[in-house]
Amino acid sequence: MQHTFQGIWVPIVTPFSGERIDHAALAQLARHLADQGITGLVSGATTGEGCSLSPAERIAVFETLRAQLGPDYPLMAGLCHSDTRSAVQEARELARLEPAGLLVTAPPYLRPGQEGLRRHFEAIAEASERPLMIYDIPYRSGVNIELDTLQTLARHPNITGIKVCGASVDHLMRLIHETPLRVMIGEDSQFFAALCLGAHGAIAASAHLRPDLWVRIHRLLQSGQLDEARNLGARLQPLIRACFAEPNPAPVKAVLARQRRCSARLRLPLTRATPACRQAACAALEALHDL
Repeated sequence: MQHTFQGIWVPIVTPFSGERIDHAALAQLARHLADQGITGLVSGATTGEGCSLSPAERIAVFETLRAQLGPDYPLMAGLCHSDTRSAVQEARELARLEPAGLLVTAPPYLRPGQEGLRRHFEAIAEASERPLMIYDIPYRSGVNIELDTLQTLARHPNITGIKVCGASVDHLMRLIHETPLRVMIGEDSQFFAALCLGAHGAIAASAHLRPDLWVRIHRLLQSGQLDEARNLGARLQPLIRACFAEPNPAPVKAVLARQRRCSARLRLPLTRATPACRQAACAALEALHDL
């Protein structure tokens, strides 16, 4: 199944009960997000604490989402490994689940050069035969994927999109207009500006909260209703700031716990949001009650 990446996607959190994944809470949260109009979900990504899950747990999370949402709902699977062999092996395992695509992070810590980055992504794309979305997040991975490398990667038939975090306006514009990649913004605070520049959508952690507003803004921009979309985007900014005041996904999980959608528990080395952060995020959400 080929999927055109666009719209509002949520990198869904992984709820825990003690040390175990709370699959019932995961399924209920997924249903809520889908019912609010969210285009698709990403499992096992940064917000889903994918690096804290075992390979078997990452597969189990995906299977729970698929069982809850059915075969036609778009689901991507996150993939993050420093070494290419492990990434290729897991890509093959995930491909058997038939995800809409794989969200593949640039290999962290090792800081490979551009040839190493290119060969890493190409090896995964060859192994999985699923649409691959590059996850470019230099402040986590420690490496910049240069534009000419991305232009080369975009020639591969399985490499179809990119999730961009921390990019300048100039870089975003060049990605949108000088590559055929589907550009999804991953920096929540840049969501409105990126869509106005021509990005195809967003993969946004803070869209767990008031997903209906994210969907509404996207639809307004698609229909050319710029003023209304701009006003809603401005109203969302305090909530977005609150969601990233402490390490993701602690603030989001804290609010979801207040809503009784899942526990606020995280796996170490991540720790729960402080009371002050939780209160600020809940207050920012409450300020949107009239929308």
